[in-house]
Amino acid sequence: MSTRFQVTLPDGLARELKREAARRGMPVAEFIRRTMQARLREDRKTDAADPFAGVTGIVDAAETDLAARIDEWLCR
Repeated sequence: MSTRFQVTLPDGLARELKREAARRGMPVAEFIRRTMQARLREDRKTDAADPFAGVTGIVDAAETDLAARIDEWLCR
């Protein structure tokens, strides 16, 4: 069973996807599927190995009230 998604991409990214898929000799949809699968596997490995992986990016957040919203950040 499959689920269909419709995604709008910036022109530059669409060109890169098409170019890379062609270089690999596969349809763009297959390239996207494989890339997404690899990324999800990578994320799962990182999350399992790093108990703090879920809070990555807090320091780069634009908000300055992190202490007041600590539960929101830690319960993601």
